[in-house]
Amino acid sequence: MHITLHLTNGCNMKCDYCYAPPADKRSDMTEDIAFHAVEYGSNISPENCGIIFFGGEPLLKKELITSTIEFSKELKKKRGFRNHFKVTTNGLLLDEDFLEYCKSVNLMVALSIDGNKEAHNMHRKTRSGEFTFNVIEPKINLLLKYQPYASFYMTVTPENVKYYSESFTYLIGKGAKYIIASLNYAGNWNEESLAELKKQYKQLAHTYEKLTIEQRKFYFSPFEVKFSSHIKNDELLCEKCHLGMRQVSVAFDGKIYPCVQFVSRPGFEIGDVWNGIDENRRASLYKLSQSKTSECERCAVSSRCNNNCSCLNIQTTGNIEEVSPILCETERMLIPIVDRLGGRLYKKRAPMFIQKHFNSAYPLLSLLEDMNN
Repeated sequence: MHITLHLTNGCNMKCDYCYAPPADKRSDMTEDIAFHAVEYGSNISPENCGIIFFGGEPLLKKELITSTIEFSKELKKKRGFRNHFKVTTNGLLLDEDFLEYCKSVNLMVALSIDGNKEAHNMHRKTRSGEFTFNVIEPKINLLLKYQPYASFYMTVTPENVKYYSESFTYLIGKGAKYIIASLNYAGNWNEESLAELKKQYKQLAHTYEKLTIEQRKFYFSPFEVKFSSHIKNDELLCEKCHLGMRQVSVAFDGKIYPCVQFVSRPGFEIGDVWNGIDENRRASLYKLSQSKTSECERCAVSSRCNNNCSCLNIQTTGNIEEVSPILCETERMLIPIVDRLGGRLYKKRAPMFIQKHFNSAYPLLSLLEDMNN
């Protein structure tokens, strides 16, 4: 089980595709709520409960992060609970002191950066309208110094899509090994920007092939998931949406929601940190999330499509069951490109591709190799 704690709805950045109130109008989680959430999650999953610090911008609440981790340590001493921790940040408040602390408590850091200077500055500015790339760029090397396998989250929009491939190459060149790129499906996609996206996917496929043949270690979503959905077939069910079953989100006011995109949406509460989860409510939402439209059922790539993601559906259409037409079009665009790429790499018997996707022991072997180098 993973518990995402929305420490604040405030942010020190103003992104065009995200809304968060300024610092003086934000709502913050209290220690009491955070501690109750950790205890609740630990009771459900005592051997290994993941605690994810989220926002807005969670580093506005550094003190709450540290006190919550200290509380978790006390729970471990008293009751044997084991937790692991992660925080996703825009990087403005990331510094060496905090990363030293993260190292001491094994707190994993993920950095949100939209790629190269042009892509990032397209949307991510400070509250006063200043571009943030020059502030964030030095944080890439700083983060990798402490966490070589840190995650980097890119948001791809209709406006910055022309920099998609360049941005991936830029982050790889900086030493990033784990890159997760997500489309802003709620953006103003049109025929021109979708054509550009297809062009970018083809360029990314070329770069992916080149890096793989060079035996470079990296992970790039969405490509990796599409490879696995073909290779592992039904075994990939673990990748499907399990709304509210494997991860829940706690809002700053203590209410529990089935996933991050549902936080503070009226009617989607499934409980609170004091009384726990209403299992009937959770089960009914989960059942609803598993239903498919007749169009999806007829689609040849339905089993490999993100149409099952309730978060995406609620974000783009406002309905768990209703899939965005843009999501359909982009998935139908992506899957054939990735399949052709996979076919080329398999035909060449590219060692890195074979290891990543056909050797279940690869993650452990890769880690041992890195430790010995």
